[in-house]
Amino acid sequence: MLPPDAVGYFNTLMAGKFLATQSKDGKVNVVFIATMKAYDDRTLIFGNMMLRKSYRNLEDDDKVSACVVTTNLKSYEVKGKFKGFERSGKYFDEVSNIPVIRYIAYGALRSVGIIEVEDISIPLKRAVLGLVSGIATTRLLSKKPLPAGKMPPNVMEKFERLQAIKVVAAREDGYPRVAPVLCMRAVDPNTLIFSCASSPNLFYLKAGQYVTSSVLTMDAISYQVKGKFEGFSKSGLGKIGKISVEEVYSSSPPRPGERIA
Repeated sequence: MLPPDAVGYFNTLMAGKFLATQSKDGKVNVVFIATMKAYDDRTLIFGNMMLRKSYRNLEDDDKVSACVVTTNLKSYEVKGKFKGFERSGKYFDEVSNIPVIRYIAYGALRSVGIIEVEDISIPLKRAVLGLVSGIATTRLLSKKPLPAGKMPPNVMEKFERLQAIKVVAAREDGYPRVAPVLCMRAVDPNTLIFSCASSPNLFYLKAGQYVTSSVLTMDAISYQVKGKFEGFSKSGLGKIGKISVEEVYSSSPPRPGERIA
């Protein structure tokens, strides 16, 4: 069951909410979904608006993970089972009444997805302390950007922003898992690094594993970067994870789900 504060976080309009799904071959996809909310303490619901890869994944596998991060760095991760889409009824009506629906210029609410909550965790620990140490560590490891690579300059710039929400997702024990990282940055157009100072839930990651990360800015611009996890390295202020970038996607209008690199 979701505790009352988790229900409140998922029902906060300005919180960052992400859904992780997986394909038949176990590759994880993670996208920002503004319409996600808690219907009750056992059910999450979300609007199907411009979903592409996530929709296909849900047809193949019902295991999902959802994560919420508030502006004051409160967070929950939920593992659950996808129960299907409905095109009318109580869940559809609930999402239809979310104020943000009125202001979305692209697409329309096609259906509403339903997630049955199975397990919950708190993925961020000591958030403020972790933010400070993570900033220091990732900046020390940053290098001068290369002239060309997988990530376009505008995508790299989004990962550099302190006032942006970043998450990492991968497969664990048959489920797609998603957790926030307070500090993630591009050290060059082919490499992302992130601090684990406040994200102990990510220590399950193994070198060579397929991972995906997503960034959401305060002006609702989002990108998804996929690649190979290269492992953790130790620094004076904690462990640093490294991702070799292979693919880059737009996750926000007007090109949601489109590969851009």
